Amino acid sequence: MTNPLRLSLTASLLALLLVGCSTPTSRAPAPAATAIEREQNSIAALLEDASRAQPIRAAELRAQAARKLIAIDQRDQAIAMLERIDTALLPPILRFDIAKLKAGTALERQDSGQALRYLAEMPSSDPLPTAQAIELGELRAEAYQQQQDNPGELRELIKVAQLRQDPELRQALHERIWALLGELPSASLNRLISAGEASYYEQGWYELATSLRNSTDLASQYSRLNAWRTLWQSHPALQLPPQAVATLFDSGTLPSRRIGLLLPQSGPLAKAASAISDGFMAAYYQAQREGQPVPEIQLLDSTQVSTPEQLLNLTRTLQLDLVIGPLDKNYVNQLALADTLPVPILALNNSNIQAPDNLYQLGLAAEDEAEAAALRAWQDGNRRMLMMIPETDWGSRVGQAFVHKFESLGGQIVGAVTFAEQAGLADQVVSLLNIDLSEARTRRVRQVVGNRVQAERQPRNDADALFLSALPIDARQIKPLLAFNYADELPVYATSHLYNGSPNSLSDIDLNGIQFCDLPWVIGPPSTLKLAMSQQRDDTDTRFGRLYALGADAFTLHPYLEQLRASPQARISGETGQLYLTAGSRIARDLPWARFDNGVPRLLTPTSN
Repeated sequence: MTNPLRLSLTASLLALLLVGCSTPTSRAPAPAATAIEREQNSIAALLEDASRAQPIRAAELRAQAARKLIAIDQRDQAIAMLERIDTALLPPILRFDIAKLKAGTALERQDSGQALRYLAEMPSSDPLPTAQAIELGELRAEAYQQQQDNPGELRELIKVAQLRQDPELRQALHERIWALLGELPSASLNRLISAGEASYYEQGWYELATSLRNSTDLASQYSRLNAWRTLWQSHPALQLPPQAVATLFDSGTLPSRRIGLLLPQSGPLAKAASAISDGFMAAYYQAQREGQPVPEIQLLDSTQVSTPEQLLNLTRTLQLDLVIGPLDKNYVNQLALADTLPVPILALNNSNIQAPDNLYQLGLAAEDEAEAAALRAWQDGNRRMLMMIPETDWGSRVGQAFVHKFESLGGQIVGAVTFAEQAGLADQVVSLLNIDLSEARTRRVRQVVGNRVQAERQPRNDADALFLSALPIDARQIKPLLAFNYADELPVYATSHLYNGSPNSLSDIDLNGIQFCDLPWVIGPPSTLKLAMSQQRDDTDTRFGRLYALGADAFTLHPYLEQLRASPQARISGETGQLYLTAGSRIARDLPWARFDNGVPRLLTPTSN
């Protein structure tokens, strides 16, 4: 098809030639083409080539022509031509180039709404190289700026800052982000924080802004900033803070507090309490050696201060700012029934009763591991689970927690058995896998056609994986029994109960392939605190040693309870996991995972989780 623009240009040239022929007595040379005429000729040539090209190449040529039209101030023609291009099947980079041309023209005309609509034509699933992704974010930020939409501009600048590799450019973006945050009204900032829609990076910036805005003096600002720094340890605003924030990092100290450590000094829980106290004080002295401010500690015997009334009176008498403990579950339940608590209490066990806001609960509940296993199995694509748990009180609680969590995700439990004695494990595995039904079918067929029928045991095929909670002596038999019954390939997710805490390749070789969750204290790289305690004690790698980790985390966590409540997305790295606050003031944890390989747990990295 002949291009109309090219016809027009050709007609113009022909008209010039005819004028020259009408004056035979003085033939002057044709004037040289102007720059605009040369550009028009180039545009016409591009469009003519586009009319004969394949779709992708045609779109590239028309985009080039549009740039030239924009350069000679023919924006309407450029936009009209670009809007006729079907971008649905174009590569992401070319699609972005076309959207950028249209959006840039709209921004020049102060039509930010149209610019955002053009940029919205880029599907979020389209992968863009970093340079183009940065351009896209900056165009959107400019559009939001024209609309005086600070939250929209903030979101885009925060995304762009993450893509920038140059420290100077990223620092400049951080200064712009901080300036915009300073312009936001407090009500708007609070809405952004509580909306629950922010990304990790956005929430960190919002929390930083509100923590400093709500402070009235340097000491208070530093306290809040120190809390933010602990909660957002990997946030880019900590790595490259705005200048105003960087200045605060070097000033002030964390105010000291008076804490009551409420643990039994006699009775059945005394040994566990002693381990918790040792872990707590080890963390205390480590902080002191590192020059951190530490609170004053008052040791309280929960066998003497045994009622909520006695405890609350003592907090007033001793002017305590915080109580850590009790450990006894019944005591925690009594505190949960209190209408109000004069000071925050960080209990070291969990209550099933709706507790007042000031009663925080930190424990090592086996149910946490069951819920973590359910979530991991679901995330791995398993939808139908088998379950095998011991006939014990803790086994029942673990099983109920797993079922509740897995079914809440949309999964289904298709089979479950319990076991009490090692001698019955083989029968229980056969029953769980429906091997007995397979053998019964074989017997019925043989009755009809005779014994010449040969059949192998066939495990059920309606299950994706198995959830197992068992002590080491049982787990070491169950996994080989699965293999014996042709279920060796069935994925197994387990709680920490199957691992003693010390690698033993000879004993645990039969656990190969099982995935299980456990505390960082047990399966993670040893922390400075654990290494120090291991030099003085020989039980840090036992199940009892987990109590040291609990005590250490009670100390690490205590200054940040209110900040955790204000920042549901925040995490604190602890010896017992990545700690965060859930509904009901309960401290939950994200746990690391390991898989047995040649009888030794191998930590699974985040990329393989």
